[in-house]
Amino acid sequence: MGLKSSSSGKLFDQYIAGGLGAEPMVIGYENQLVEWALADPARWQRVQAGTGAKPEILYPRPTVYSAHPLIVIDPTVDRMLEALTSPKLQELAWSKHGFRGPLGTVIGGADAAIAGVRPAEIEAVLPMPSADVMLALLAQMEG
Repeated sequence: MGLKSSSSGKLFDQYIAGGLGAEPMVIGYENQLVEWALADPARWQRVQAGTGAKPEILYPRPTVYSAHPLIVIDPTVDRMLEALTSPKLQELAWSKHGFRGPLGTVIGGADAAIAGVRPAEIEAVLPMPSADVMLALLAQMEG
């Protein structure tokens, strides 16, 4: 406890593999649980039945979305922006990978394996803190 994992994915894997004894609580991304449940439905059913670690998704109120902006400097790449925001790709991103669209939008339904585990809408969302606030938080953690 107290040591920072090198990635949220590695931390999530350790939590699932080691159970509550190894990692009693972790914080990760919504999509990590979605992708894991879809990749191994049999194991997900065992977890839901109460065998081993049982992940629960908690949404702080307000919560913060992790955004990954794409800045286009070549007009020929505009087609890529169109593709990434197309309804078909947005539905695939949500239903198969747990990635919400711009500002948390959802297109399409949830896969039956994970239906009911995550809300389709999150009502209270704040933007990520500015870079200077994040740097100040990091300085406090290190100091």
